[in-house]
Amino acid sequence: MSEQEETQIDGGYSGLLHLQSHFKDLKPAQQKVAQYILHNVEDVIYTSITRLSEKTDVSEATIVKLCQQLGYSGYQDFKISLARESHQQSTESKIYGEIEPRDSLATVKNKMFQKYEDVFADTKGLLSEEKLAKIIAKINKSRRLFFFGYGASSLVARDAALKFSRINLQATAVANVHDQKMLAANMTAEDLVFAISNSGRTREILEVVGVLKKNNCPVVGITSQAGSPLGERVDYLLLNSSQETTFRGSAMASRLAQLVVVDMIFLGTALDNYEETNLALKRTREAVRSSKV
Repeated sequence: MSEQEETQIDGGYSGLLHLQSHFKDLKPAQQKVAQYILHNVEDVIYTSITRLSEKTDVSEATIVKLCQQLGYSGYQDFKISLARESHQQSTESKIYGEIEPRDSLATVKNKMFQKYEDVFADTKGLLSEEKLAKIIAKINKSRRLFFFGYGASSLVARDAALKFSRINLQATAVANVHDQKMLAANMTAEDLVFAISNSGRTREILEVVGVLKKNNCPVVGITSQAGSPLGERVDYLLLNSSQETTFRGSAMASRLAQLVVVDMIFLGTALDNYEETNLALKRTREAVRSSKV
């Protein structure tokens, strides 16, 4: 099984998170079922496939195929997964909800921190230790690391490159599509690229991945959509949660989720090379010591 296909229930992957990460790439009839499940979790846990078929006006076969496409053996297996996780959102999450125009600063603060807590918890459930270990092993064997992203994702790429550079790895962040393509044209199987896109549908990043694949350069995708074009084209896939506020354009929650994923990869790599990491961090601290007052 390829990394692209490994989106089954691993690393604590929950039924609802699994459904959400695939939603945009489901067929219309499957989306109809998914939408019902997401809004009626408690009912679905105790609902037969026949009854769900009647409520959503789709065939039982469509429901079964949906569950199998998500990596479950069937509808019953999917229901068991739903029952294992929390059946409802936390009380705080229900109370806080979306940010409204008339909210006080205190209310906005409470809502935002609850949103971030939810995003961190969901991202934790989406991260597979097995996949992280494979990526860390690939990092250790790679000649150079590159981090590609646009907009808010470019900030994550920059943060990642700085972290890995501090432990003496050749890491570069690139935010310009022309620069990315130029570099990609000369990359090889000895390099490793991290393509960061919350939607997994950014045209420019997909074009660059196309160039990389022609050169057999391995690509790690960091996205919130497992079935997105990016998710289907990369060699290694890491998922982050994406729960944006009303002001979605600022990409606040998704950016933090991406940073958490990067930090997990960095810490895993640093621990895997503990002695070398400590020496490199000591040298970098000494180098910038004179900049502090």
